[in-house]
Amino acid sequence: YFGGGALNAAHLLGYLAGTLAAPALARKAGMARLARTAHALVALGALACALASGPLLLALGRLATGLGAGAGIVAILVLVLGAVPAASRSLASALVWSGMGFAVVLSGLAAGPLLESAHGWRLAFGLAAAIAALLAFAFPPRTLRAAGAAPAPAAARGLARFLGARWSFLYAAYFMFGAGYIAWSTFAGARLAAQGASAAAVSTMWIAFGAAMIAGSALSFAALRLDRRGSLALAAALAAGALGALASWSEVAGAALGGALLVGIGTASTPTIVTAYARERCAAEDFALAFSLATVALGVGQLLGPLAAGMLADRLGVAAAALFALGAYGLGVALSLLDGWAMRGAGR
Repeated sequence: YFGGGALNAAHLLGYLAGTLAAPALARKAGMARLARTAHALVALGALACALASGPLLLALGRLATGLGAGAGIVAILVLVLGAVPAASRSLASALVWSGMGFAVVLSGLAAGPLLESAHGWRLAFGLAAAIAALLAFAFPPRTLRAAGAAPAPAAARGLARFLGARWSFLYAAYFMFGAGYIAWSTFAGARLAAQGASAAAVSTMWIAFGAAMIAGSALSFAALRLDRRGSLALAAALAAGALGALASWSEVAGAALGGALLVGIGTASTPTIVTAYARERCAAEDFALAFSLATVALGVGQLLGPLAAGMLADRLGVAAAALFALGAYGLGVALSLLDGWAMRGAGR
């Protein structure tokens, strides 16, 4: 289990580095060009994984896909949120993050046939490479070119403004989310397999997880529209993940499916909410840096989560990964409530 977590961590290390580099790269090349280049890097990394002859090349491919994904998500969200009026940003954020849910549903549908073949995983990486290449070269962000191709303006202030209570609790909660959800998702399939579940059951769980992610994006948009409850939206999303992790730890019939639904709701709604929170707390020229720092917090959590959960799973059994996720989610809920308290004290 530790080896699997380490391989996943290679991708997340790249994601972290790509996120850190995105604001500086955007100032030199522009957001639209950064988005296209990031997709091209994802395509190259996925192709390397598809052709990998050993774990080293596979890890390097995963590192490259992480680099592209980390830089790409910053560029895409800056482009999209900068192109819509303030009143539509919550909806735009929800639509962007719901894409993960659609991708997971499609992956779940394809998982059964792919798992039946010895080289099915290579085909999956090959398809991912083809899709990323299409997005990079055939479907670049044409409609946003004029707004996003020019070099991004420098941040209005330095990093110091992001170290106070207005941001620190939000970033800490997002870190806990990253550690919790990645620990759950890395070992959820292994948990089912250890219980003797069939490939069809594992596929069904991932389809339910993806569908719940789509629903989670819609629910987060509705929660963000309610201003009085906006400060509790993040706590609710993280609480859903905590309940899902607890359900996944149980061996009661149907618990794995219920856990996947709850974790799925939180997995898409949490980034949607954090993206909206970050955008409303800063000026447009500071958003790339603010969101990059938030994604760094997420990325560090994603990097450490599989390693910690993998070590626990090796020592105590794979069910321990769900308990680790539960603890991380629980701390995230507490930190999100502190964030709401800090923002109310500051008058948002």
